[in-house]
Amino acid sequence: MSQSESRFLDRPVVSIPAFLAEAAGKWRNQPALWRWVDARFAPVTYGALFPAVAALAARLADHGAGPGVRVAIRHGDRFAFAIAYLAVHWSGATAVPLDPMLTPVEVTGILHDADAALLIVDTRSAYLDSPTVKTRVVELANIWPGFAAADGDIPTPPPIDPRSLATLIFTSGTTGYSKGVMLTHANIVTDIMAIQEMRLLEHSDVLLSVLPIHHAFESTAGFLYPLSIGAQVAYARSLKSNEILDDLRANQATVILAVPLLYEKMRNAIARKVEEASPVRRGLFNAIAGMVRLGHRLGWKRGGQMLFRGARRKAGLASLRLVVSGGAALPAEVSEFFDVFGIPILQGYGLSEAAPVVSVNRPGHHRYDTVGPALPGVEVKVREPDADGIGELAVRGPMVMAGYWNRPEDTAAVLRDGWLLTGDLGWLDPDGHIHVVGRSKNVIISGAGKNIYPEEIESVLNAQPGVAESMVYGIKRSGKTGELVGAIVVPDREWLAAFQPEAVRDRQSLQAAMAAAVKGACEGMAPYKRIVEWTMRDDPFEKTSTRKIKRALALQQLATSPSDGAPERTQTADAV
Repeated sequence: MSQSESRFLDRPVVSIPAFLAEAAGKWRNQPALWRWVDARFAPVTYGALFPAVAALAARLADHGAGPGVRVAIRHGDRFAFAIAYLAVHWSGATAVPLDPMLTPVEVTGILHDADAALLIVDTRSAYLDSPTVKTRVVELANIWPGFAAADGDIPTPPPIDPRSLATLIFTSGTTGYSKGVMLTHANIVTDIMAIQEMRLLEHSDVLLSVLPIHHAFESTAGFLYPLSIGAQVAYARSLKSNEILDDLRANQATVILAVPLLYEKMRNAIARKVEEASPVRRGLFNAIAGMVRLGHRLGWKRGGQMLFRGARRKAGLASLRLVVSGGAALPAEVSEFFDVFGIPILQGYGLSEAAPVVSVNRPGHHRYDTVGPALPGVEVKVREPDADGIGELAVRGPMVMAGYWNRPEDTAAVLRDGWLLTGDLGWLDPDGHIHVVGRSKNVIISGAGKNIYPEEIESVLNAQPGVAESMVYGIKRSGKTGELVGAIVVPDREWLAAFQPEAVRDRQSLQAAMAAAVKGACEGMAPYKRIVEWTMRDDPFEKTSTRKIKRALALQQLATSPSDGAPERTQTADAV
């Protein structure tokens, strides 16, 4: 056991309010959160934040919140969501964070399943007043006292058992349907303490928050963790590229925590600017990039930070020193691009059932092809590895959930002898770095028994010129064993219009461009991995709030095509 692990495991574990209040006491007069109000970003200091949180917790207590009570939160404003989330914990109740994009039927089902006594909303919805919903609904604006005129002392949190339930997160989990992940205060606090050991953020950092706070990745790593070290969180106005860049400049943000899709869009935007530049400027950019890559191979890691300083300023990224990626697999070429550009991306791995961070690459020692080694205090092993060393990843540590809410059979299926069975497939290299290859439920098995990982093929497809995104799936054959590989491809019309204008001349030309992309992706693949059938899709895939493709929905839509927006499927190769 390393010294850092020893220090981490020896630290006392307290409740979330007590953990944050201790840090807030050191930074009372410094900004904690930045919110967009009156057409500008305004700071909320630690000395203003926590008295307001305690006051709102008292109001929630008047409405029935307290130990053993579930309080759901459904609010479209992420700053307001954050205040309510802290207040629920401060009251001793259990927070049930809800995705604002959920339908009325989905919200009603979760409220019933969680037996939530209270629901905090931005605007009261008529369906929530239905006699079938017993949950009491309150609008946050009606009970939130706001911030005091001057900073106050940090109030003392109420005594809360760290083993009590802090958050109940409803997720599809590892077995498919909606379940409530039970995370205790100790689960979340120990995960944050382990992240602190990595020193990803410093007290001086400003994190630009772009993800929904109801998700465990954002609430732990993008919200509670920064507050635990006295850093600042600025809430971006939207996910629009131009507004994100404006918000970066306005807050001089130094860190972003996001999902791969955002970084892919940023990479594509920069690459597009390079391609549109004059031949001289384009050649200079590529020459510098080549020098940086050579420097990386020779051990000079800071070349991109120095040589591309001016380019980052023009791109609006001058203040960024670090970005963190999670929630899905980050294509290696995207990570390498940003590293060359002077902004290292630290890819991590986690799941809601582990509070959620399990591993992350270390600053100065990150690798493109892994999600890093496990955090201190976390054990990872590979179950039933195949001949290539690939098997199901299992995780053990104090951040692993208490179980699934009211689902003992589901809990028993994934928690065994203290190990959490993740449902993710991967392997460990000699340095302890974790390589995730895909979800076990997504694996395609060929007729010869070969495992094919859709995520691997999607990464290659998405790197092809003119491809915006893709989804790979298995094709079952009547009367035959095994599956073939199929794909749905979405063209990047903006890129094609700029660099291959003939491709967007008509639909036939667009299909020809996508056919070339599919062929190019297959050229370097083993025969059994090659795509034998593909479909072009006009619209982007529907995604979850954390930007993961809704695979089941995409396949359901594929089954009902062709339509005006989906042409006949195209065969690209003989079955193998």
